[in-house]
Amino acid sequence: MLIIQHHLLDDYTIQRAERKHFDELLNLFLEAAAWLRRNGIRQWGHFLDGYGRDDVMISINSGSAFVIEKEGNVIGTVSVLLEPEAWDRHIWQTERLDDSIFIHRLALSRSHAGRNLGKEILRWIEQGLQIPDHMKYIKLDCVGDNEKLNHYYRANGFQYAGSTDGHSKYVKELQGKH
Repeated sequence: MLIIQHHLLDDYTIQRAERKHFDELLNLFLEAAAWLRRNGIRQWGHFLDGYGRDDVMISINSGSAFVIEKEGNVIGTVSVLLEPEAWDRHIWQTERLDDSIFIHRLALSRSHAGRNLGKEILRWIEQGLQIPDHMKYIKLDCVGDNEKLNHYYRANGFQYAGSTDGHSKYVKELQGKH
């Protein structure tokens, strides 16, 4: 999957994450998890409990993790996968997966929240990456009781596709892939 657009907004860029970004990505997840916990949302609590580090390194090593930077500082991340992980196969169970890309671990620094960056990252996934022609859908999941995030994905064009194990599933048709 090639990056065809490295600019996200005026002074924000996006590139593939490298091993040197590991600590910065982990800090983003820890910051997000702490904020979520303070707001009564259980999502990403495993980062605060010392887990999830392997997933971050695996996504960096596989080339599926991306970093969003402003003035050379990492302020966000997202992972985009062409192949489902074991978690995706569990969540989507009997659904067809070979025609879909998967989004995981979209996180922004709290200092950059509320600037429509998440929406721009979701748009960039469709327009800034060269996605193979046979991929027709974007699939993602989130904790089912995180009402704000569930609403956010629906407001950004994702369709609710049911739930599994307390996680809401969302799907969106990739633009121009009818």
